[in-house]
Amino acid sequence: MTDSFIQTDVCIIGAGPAGAAASLTLSQNSVHHTLIDSALFPRHKPCGDIITSGVLRALDLLDPEILLVLKSRKLVNPVWATHIYPPNGKPITIDFLPFDRKKGEPSCYSLSRFDMDQVILEQVRKSEYATVHEGCRITQVDTRSDQVILTSDQGFQIRAKLVIVATGSSNNVLKQFGLNVPKKDCAIGIRAHFENIDFAKSETSLFLDSGLMPGGLYITPLPGNSYNVNLVVSLDKVSNENLNLREEFDKVISENPILKQRFEKGARTGNFEGSMLFLGVRKRVIAGHRFLVVGDSAGLIEFFSGNGIPQALLSGRMAAQRAVLAIEQSDFSGQFLGRFEGELYQKIRQNYAMGRIIYPLLHTRFFRNWVLQFLNYLSDRPQTNDLVRDLLYHKDPAKLALSPRFIHSLLFKSQSKG
Repeated sequence: MTDSFIQTDVCIIGAGPAGAAASLTLSQNSVHHTLIDSALFPRHKPCGDIITSGVLRALDLLDPEILLVLKSRKLVNPVWATHIYPPNGKPITIDFLPFDRKKGEPSCYSLSRFDMDQVILEQVRKSEYATVHEGCRITQVDTRSDQVILTSDQGFQIRAKLVIVATGSSNNVLKQFGLNVPKKDCAIGIRAHFENIDFAKSETSLFLDSGLMPGGLYITPLPGNSYNVNLVVSLDKVSNENLNLREEFDKVISENPILKQRFEKGARTGNFEGSMLFLGVRKRVIAGHRFLVVGDSAGLIEFFSGNGIPQALLSGRMAAQRAVLAIEQSDFSGQFLGRFEGELYQKIRQNYAMGRIIYPLLHTRFFRNWVLQFLNYLSDRPQTNDLVRDLLYHKDPAKLALSPRFIHSLLFKSQSKG
């Protein structure tokens, strides 16, 4: 037992977007809390480095100043389209709509998590209700009837009424709450930054190949002359085929004719970084006696886009709101906190509904090849690009995708004349 301890209403473990969103929401509700992270900020974080309209709205709810600061420091790069390259090398181009239909207002930006997380944490620190500890790792969790006792590697304890777990892809704290993420629900990514590669600064690209799926190579242009190049593959595939992701990364770029040409003058800057991704392909237990789990820790990464930041911000805010109610009612039971699960999954049901069906199928060779052949077919029909975009923007994409009219248009729409 250590001699020093911190007494707090809520302890948030993890200061990424989910943990920071929880902190900002608790501060808005005048709840004293402690936010800890094992890293020292600013820190690099493997990620696709893209924020979409969902993130823009979530940031505005949390603190409108965040996006203003990012823009004023020129840390964001507007992105107006994405290209999906199936094996035939012909891109399916999806042009993004303006934010809230406002002409000239981007609905998507690229920015480094190094910058984004630091700016959000700066806003967290401004609150008198938040105490932040960086470089602090939790080594032990002791959940009792009246509190949770967290032991840190810095020689002190944190005693909290409630814990919000926002540790991203780390499983260590989750295990101490009796939770675990099945390997079959995980992917693993490796990324590096490059300069002087031949890709437009206003567009992202995704390269698909049967040898990578379920997964792909993502390229995101960052402010300045830098590009984030990110290879993501399912953990099952990596384990079963004993893949070396560094070798696969180089292999993809050297063997794909388009990538080989566009990387010809490119140079990697910095080291490769890797990370696990807990995919949102099934419901998980994300609440219990005196704890809530948010963000990537809760397995909320959208399977199709690989985007986890909107769900991280949303879940962090909703967990904090549930924590406020728990404190007001002095009810930290699994039953009361468990309502957070239903509330959150109701909000994000479209994010995982199709993923939990399609993700397992993509592990079969037949379905993978069928998907790639279908994408080849669409890439030969640029008149369907807008239909694909409409599917991505639709409030219920599963319903639209199964609509006979939509399917007929996707398969048989004629190219307009003139």
